[in-house]
Amino acid sequence: MSGTFIALIILAAIIGGYLIDYQKNKLKWQSTNTKQDEEVGDLRKLVQQLKKRIENLEAIAAENPDEFKGKEPNPRDFIEIDEEEAIKKENQQKVAEQVKTKG
Repeated sequence: MSGTFIALIILAAIIGGYLIDYQKNKLKWQSTNTKQDEEVGDLRKLVQQLKKRIENLEAIAAENPDEFKGKEPNPRDFIEIDEEEAIKKENQQKVAEQVKTKG
């Protein structure tokens, strides 16, 4: 009788150890799942925001471009053309032609 009692105690200890490990692992899985759920939620919000921005850009692009004239300055107006560069190239061409004629 004492042998079966000892065997039952050992089995209860082994099964209890497994149950405790299972519960610990279950808590770990739940914490990682909640972290992943939060990340997925954040990504969904980001995707929705990007969709709204794309829709706004599409609406702007679909509008009449004449409506935008005068609202904002044209960025091409701010481009400075370096006239010295054009003069420099013209002078190089003249020199090259003179070298060819004298050569």
